[in-house]
Amino acid sequence: MLTDTTFWIDLLQERRDRRRGPASQFLASHRAQALEVSIITWGELASGFNSPDALDHLLRKVRILNLHLQVAWEAGRIERELAEQGTRLGENDNWIAATARVWGLRLVSRDAAFERVVGITVVRY
Repeated sequence: MLTDTTFWIDLLQERRDRRRGPASQFLASHRAQALEVSIITWGELASGFNSPDALDHLLRKVRILNLHLQVAWEAGRIERELAEQGTRLGENDNWIAATARVWGLRLVSRDAAFERVVGITVVRY
């Protein structure tokens, strides 16, 4: 499952608040599932960390998926498909959606905007 930036931000906030919220509960109930993040999510999360080592520690059990030509192609297709519907995703969300579509991964998010993208399944937490 591909996890989006919002999931990790929510999880970090729950940990800071020392409470078990939806992201923590999702993580606990899906321990057997392999989790991935796009390098785009890694970059978005980087703004909240003082060192790459601290971020890598958070994501130590998570596979980071880099961008390649097929992801770039899908990002362009998603942009075109949504523009034809008169809607768009933000640029980074477009890359995250393209990563999910190329890799055939379900996308863990609470962001309803991803549900407009044909060919990906959004798993809400």
